[in-house]
Amino acid sequence: MKKIFILLFFPLILLSCSKKEVKIPLLAEKGIQEIHNHSEVWIFFEVKDNDTIANVNRKNTISTTHWIFNIDKKLPLKTFISSIITLQDKHANGIHSKEGMHNYFSYSDTISKKLSFLEFDGIVYKTDSILSKYYIKENSTHYFKNNHINLTFNSNNVWLNDTKLEKSEFKTTLLEFIDFSSEGKKTMLHLNFNDKLTYQDYLFYKTMIHNFDDKNILTNKIEFIFDQNKVPDCGCE
Repeated sequence: MKKIFILLFFPLILLSCSKKEVKIPLLAEKGIQEIHNHSEVWIFFEVKDNDTIANVNRKNTISTTHWIFNIDKKLPLKTFISSIITLQDKHANGIHSKEGMHNYFSYSDTISKKLSFLEFDGIVYKTDSILSKYYIKENSTHYFKNNHINLTFNSNNVWLNDTKLEKSEFKTTLLEFIDFSSEGKKTMLHLNFNDKLTYQDYLFYKTMIHNFDDKNILTNKIEFIFDQNKVPDCGCE
C-alpha cells in the first residue's frame, strides 16, 4: 500500500512515489471517517491534446480489502465513469475477491476538517443515455408503490421533474416538494447526471441526498448518466 499525505485546508491527496496529486472534493457533508483494511484507486486529472482525460492508477489495489476511490474533483463524469464500472466489477467478481469488502468515494469534509468517505456499493450506472422517467415507464411493474421524483443534474442547474432550480435552492425545494407530494407514500428519488458534470458537483449532490435523515425517502440504486446530445428532452438548459 502506498503512503499518502492528506492536506485538509488544501484538499489534496499526494501519491508519494510518483509525486502526483489528486484534488478531492471539498464538501460540507458528514461521511464515514475511518476505514481499516483498505487500498487505493487513484484517478488523476490530465490534459492531452487539449482534451481532458482521466488517468487511472490501481496498481496497488488488493481484492481482499475495501477500495477507496480518490478522484480529482475537476474531472467530468464522462471521463471516468466507465472506469468506475469496470473496477466495481473487478472488485466484486475477481478471482481473489472477498465478501464484505466495499467501495468508497473520498472527499474532504469542511465541517469536521477530516478526510471522509461515501460508500457506493450496489450502485448500477446506466450510461446508454436513457432518462429515469422513461426507464420507470418501461419497468412500471417494479415502480408502482412509491411517489417518484426524477432529478436531473446539470453543470448550472437542477431539474425537479419539469421544474428548473438553481443549485442553491435545490435541497430546500426538494424537501418541501416531497412533503407536499408524498400523500403518505414513500418517495423514491431517481438521479440523472449530465456526463459533463464535474466529480465535485456529482459528489455534492450524492452526499447531500445520502444524508437526508428520513426513512421515507428512498434513492434508486440505478443512476442514469447521459449525454445531452443524445437526449433532446433532457432538461439541460
